[in-house]
Amino acid sequence: MQYFPKVKCFIVFFVKKETVAEELSQDVFENIWKNCEFLRNVQSLSAYIFRMAKNIAINYLNHKTVEENYLSSYIPEEEYSIEDDIYAKELALLIRLTVERMPTQRRRIFEMSRIQNMKNADIAEKLQISKKTVENHLNLALKQIREITLLIGLFFIAQ
Repeated sequence: MQYFPKVKCFIVFFVKKETVAEELSQDVFENIWKNCEFLRNVQSLSAYIFRMAKNIAINYLNHKTVEENYLSSYIPEEEYSIEDDIYAKELALLIRLTVERMPTQRRRIFEMSRIQNMKNADIAEKLQISKKTVENHLNLALKQIREITLLIGLFFIAQ
């Protein structure tokens, strides 16, 4: 009871919101209660409490910054246009058609790698081929897909 108002005012200095400071202050004393066996080793209870308050406030601010960065990078769905949706579906269709037209071995390796998320070594072992052959097939498959996406990109830019 003696420290709570002081800790709350101290935390308000960092977070600038009284309601948040009150919750964080409660967290300080909850942590002290949970870890009361460590208090025997503490030389200055006041310093210990205020250090804990500062750490909790900084952790809160760091978490809030990460959350704000995430939210600012998030683009809500309504900002996408119908054209973007159509473009994405057409691109996915072209990629699927490109994969289907690949030679059997290349397609199989590509699907095992990208759809089944298998490692190159596992694919090589399963197909009884060298890891280098798997890598070559994947490189050729990705090259084909890049060429198609580049062409479709140029087509849409030209319009």
